[in-house]
Amino acid sequence: MNNKVDEQEQSAINNIEKYGCHVMHIFAEGGLPSFTYSVGIFGKTKQPEIIVIGLKREVAHVIVNDYNDMVKEGKVFKPRKSYSDFLDGFDVQFITVDKEHYKEHFGWDIWYYEGNSFPVLQLVFPDKSGIWPWDENASEEFKRYQPVLGSC
Repeated sequence: MNNKVDEQEQSAINNIEKYGCHVMHIFAEGGLPSFTYSVGIFGKTKQPEIIVIGLKREVAHVIVNDYNDMVKEGKVFKPRKSYSDFLDGFDVQFITVDKEHYKEHFGWDIWYYEGNSFPVLQLVFPDKSGIWPWDENASEEFKRYQPVLGSC
């Protein structure tokens, strides 16, 4: 990491040192949904960073922190396996994010790791009917609300 950092960068570094990660929230813009992601988890635990797309900022922030706490305790999350630890009443799954999405979604991670040599998992949730965004009968609105950034 560069030695010269600004105030925001120093705040991120301090959060990573104190909590094990820094949480970034990006507001919806230009038809793209809002998203929240972690910075620093991989550096601290060797477990992937996490991104949550389409949930309210407060909910997504809690999910990122819960994920961080669990991986710090040694829990490993595997892609395409269901987990009930995150959203009451819903299982979630993780998918591996393709690197083609890194520049658009993970600017702070790219800064922190000085490149894109870090893995990311996307937490994916079904709609209220239990339909996943990759399901054939998923609505176009749901797919726009929660785009999948990797292979399903």
